[in-house]
Amino acid sequence: MTDQSLLELKRLLSLTYETYSSHLQIANAATMSSTEQPISDVASDDGESVNSIFEDILDAVEASDLEEGEDNEFESEQLLSEEKCQEMKTYLRAYGEQKFLLKYLFNSESDARDLSELPIREVLYALGIRSRLVLEGFDETAMVQLLQLAVTRELSRRLPLDDVTTLDDTISLIKNAKNIVLLTGAGISTSLGIPDFRSDSGIYKKLETMGLSEPQEVFDLHVFREDPSIFYTFSREILPTVTRFSPTHAFIKLIQDNGKLLTNYTQNIDNLESYAGISTDKLVQCHGSFAFATCQNCGHKVPGQELFSDISIGVVSRCKQSAPTESDNSSSSSRKRKRKPIDGDEDEQDADESTDAAYQTQCNGVMKPDITFFGEALPKTFETRLLGQDVDDCDLLICIGTSLKVAPVSEIIRVLPGHIPQIYISRTPCTHAEFDVSLLGNCDDIVEYICNKLGEGWELKHEMITENGFNGEVVKTADRIYKFIRPSGADERQVMDVKTQGECKNDELDEAEAKPESDAEEIIPESGS
Repeated sequence: MTDQSLLELKRLLSLTYETYSSHLQIANAATMSSTEQPISDVASDDGESVNSIFEDILDAVEASDLEEGEDNEFESEQLLSEEKCQEMKTYLRAYGEQKFLLKYLFNSESDARDLSELPIREVLYALGIRSRLVLEGFDETAMVQLLQLAVTRELSRRLPLDDVTTLDDTISLIKNAKNIVLLTGAGISTSLGIPDFRSDSGIYKKLETMGLSEPQEVFDLHVFREDPSIFYTFSREILPTVTRFSPTHAFIKLIQDNGKLLTNYTQNIDNLESYAGISTDKLVQCHGSFAFATCQNCGHKVPGQELFSDISIGVVSRCKQSAPTESDNSSSSSRKRKRKPIDGDEDEQDADESTDAAYQTQCNGVMKPDITFFGEALPKTFETRLLGQDVDDCDLLICIGTSLKVAPVSEIIRVLPGHIPQIYISRTPCTHAEFDVSLLGNCDDIVEYICNKLGEGWELKHEMITENGFNGEVVKTADRIYKFIRPSGADERQVMDVKTQGECKNDELDEAEAKPESDAEEIIPESGS
């Protein structure tokens, strides 16, 4: 491990600790049984919970060690037996953080005034921190900070159910459930060529290559208010260019058609659920969508498609609603006369000035698509529906195509009662949460397999699925974990020919036809984990 890598990891840990208190608020709010403190009000600007930030540290450690080719993990006999680790975690859950630390950290043999005398490494090891880099490379102060995060993560973990452990259990649960809650993310749309945000080929990485040092600023509300041109310059990368929906969207519609869909919480802004036929009274678009846009000056709302032409060429879209006051008319007219031509065409500028009287009657405020920016509250329906209905009525939670990295939506898995079965379907595993069963692979393949097993009434009809159904291999790779492996060449056969469909609005989608699905972490190789 290089000194530079070690310094970078310590920097990440320091930044994490600085936001620890604010993230702890999210964890506390998520366990409340009333709306005394709205979940949406305690979301931090960076949008990640303490659990997911903790995982970012571990991901960075593991990635660095893999690059160096080191055997980073301690062997169990070097510190504690697995039996001892389980004993300590059980004690933590039974007696709480204070008694746990008094028993295992500040014991009679330790001098609490000297951090070097405390068995911090042993406690971290028991809580699952097995990285040699951390246990040997971090000083005691850094490890104490990490220990606080580790204890919080362990206490917030939902324990998997003893009677839900297999793929057959999953099929049975879907067949017998009456009120299914679905939490969906970018992984259900990437098979259509729509990029996700956090993967190596996602939106944020693409924005970095276009010169943005902080790509998330494109979706920062304060930045948008100061300079909306930043969003309009780069937002063409996320502009919905397809009106089709994936087989996974069709699966959600089947759940609805069978009278089992309680709520679909979607983090996607592509609005494809509407094309799939998901009822608006069953859908919560947690992060909004491009379906509508709102003037930031007068509040006038228009269909989002009215902005698409401006977004596609990087021009700030303005409100064409009649201005409410004479002063507003004058102000907007002045701003319009000063606008530079998009392509430097002087004739266009002359045309603008010749129609000045028309602009004087328009609001000319900045239009913002109704997507939820960082620093902006989630729709009220998210909180009212989750805490006012779903927390009581839900009998099965299925998370599909999401890495569960963005709070407060990711907190749904902890807001729902622990006895409710939870199933995870995605390309890569979610390591910061405990699901009863995890089904890993292409989301479309997995839902196709499930529908075949469910039988009558669950026929999944979609152009993108194989004629004979999923014919790959299903492998149980670990307890509660199943991997769906496509046969060689299946990706090419299952790609939709968007040109022949006649519904694609942008030829750029052709380049992404064969883009594999991902949810924000590295893709699992077809040959194995």
